Amino acid sequence: MNEVMLKDVDVLDEVDEEKEGGLTVSDNFGIMLKHYRKLKNLSLKQLEEISGVSASYVNRLERGERKSPSITKILQLAEALEIPNSVLVATIIQEPRKNEKVDLSELLIKHEYLLKGGTLSRDAKERLLKIIEHITQCQWSSDTKIRDLYVLAELVDQFKLAV
Repeated sequence: MNEVMLKDVDVLDEVDEEKEGGLTVSDNFGIMLKHYRKLKNLSLKQLEEISGVSASYVNRLERGERKSPSITKILQLAEALEIPNSVLVATIIQEPRKNEKVDLSELLIKHEYLLKGGTLSRDAKERLLKIIEHITQCQWSSDTKIRDLYVLAELVDQFKLAV
């Protein structure tokens, strides 16, 4: 699809949002969306094909440039990513529940937190999430430990630069 057509699709998306009464969401929504898309190994184009939400629109949501997706779009994305609607909606409405068990990645995404007295930027939060994902997904065997440590060190370097 060429750039003019993509802009037309985005304009239609925005018109649909206005009709449906879009929500204003935090940066956490975009981070959560990107996290689950990457977990499913989906490109933006593949997610567009599955969800019906344009790739450029999803990209702008992920980068935090779009802040008002409609409930319809949220539900389409949640269904396409095969995650409970409540997971994406929870990044919009954050009501703590007692005794709720939450995945560590979701915890990092849903909440704002301080490091050395300052709030982490979106970039730093995404890099911290990548560190956690690497730790949980690496093989960590005697054959891979050196490589896994090297990748972890690179991720920590990127995080420290973002802080």
